[in-house]
Amino acid sequence: MARFPRDSLVIGSLAVLAVLGVAAAGCSGDGAADSRGASGRASGHGTPAEGGPPLSAGVWAETVHGGSEVTRVVAVAPGEAWAVGTDGEPVGPYGGSLWRWDGHEWRSTRPPRTLRYPTVVSGTAATNVWIFDQDADMWRWDGRRWTSRGRPPWPRSARLNDAVVAGPEDVWIAGGQITGTRQNPRWRPLPLAHWSPSGWAEVPVSSASSVKRLSAAAPDDLWALTRDDLGEVSAIEHWDGRRWRAVPAPPSLSGAKASFRDVAAVSAREVWVAGTIMRPGRRQAALLMRWDGSRWDLPGGVPEEAISFGSVAPDGHGGVWLGASNYAYDEHRILLHFDGRSWTREKAPKANNAPEVFDMAKVPGGDQVFAVGGSPSHDEDSRGWVWTRS
Repeated sequence: MARFPRDSLVIGSLAVLAVLGVAAAGCSGDGAADSRGASGRASGHGTPAEGGPPLSAGVWAETVHGGSEVTRVVAVAPGEAWAVGTDGEPVGPYGGSLWRWDGHEWRSTRPPRTLRYPTVVSGTAATNVWIFDQDADMWRWDGRRWTSRGRPPWPRSARLNDAVVAGPEDVWIAGGQITGTRQNPRWRPLPLAHWSPSGWAEVPVSSASSVKRLSAAAPDDLWALTRDDLGEVSAIEHWDGRRWRAVPAPPSLSGAKASFRDVAAVSAREVWVAGTIMRPGRRQAALLMRWDGSRWDLPGGVPEEAISFGSVAPDGHGGVWLGASNYAYDEHRILLHFDGRSWTREKAPKANNAPEVFDMAKVPGGDQVFAVGGSPSHDEDSRGWVWTRS
């Protein structure tokens, strides 16, 4: 069965997600600031009682199931959302699934004819939705039809890591190229590709690392998560409209090994990064950080049972939704919510074969939330799904 990793399409050992080291020097503010919660209050609010955080009253339902994995989701309007995924057993060179939310239900829809394994969907409005396949080819939905928009000026052997739409004609694409031999493959990061009305431009980040995840609050306010080709260093970069610059991790992470898995940019004063942290002499733990415009805060009370967050989405009220896997959060309690002060866990729909949340999105103008995923540890037994919280 053809399956492709979500955050990079590197083969063999290059696809293994490592727990990565982080440089922690040079953060604005002092270390004491890192003990505050995301809202600026002292940490400790919402510290879970024995047995973990309380169960929310929210109701999640499985509203889509099919294919091998549902990899990404975007909600651009109250009645407009899109999700993409991979088929269980695609036939021929083209395969993949595409679903559309009309405000009431998810419907399977036909992907663009030449799309080769859809990997990412992103957009800013109901008339500005883009799909990107594993080869970094892209198509734009204008509200009526899909139109091919070409691909970056990369070698055809390039593979997509991530993409984000920052405006009507403002698109960023991250990827790399597999080099070397079949017995000894290597992953070569490529410069970021930027599409604007003037055409394509290659814009490198400040380091030689590979960009794995992108998020945009505005065309001149983008965030990127990077990782080196050995999977040993994870870092954060910011685009201010002119150039990419490294944003140091908070001093409180000094000496720890951290892996940044997902980023959600809301505004210049609200950016969230989720992942994993390993401190010397302590077990692995889930990591959540919030950027307030000048420095990082680490919210207190992260549930002890959680050892990794793989996806993060803003809730529209200063908090976030978080997704994990049942390996990272026991008893299938893999959906959590942090409201800026306290934590709750969500009751996920019953799912077999070790479900993992790959991506999340909140519907604009309301509180409805989507989570998408599959069971990557079970290979051919994986089943994709969309969970909807009403």
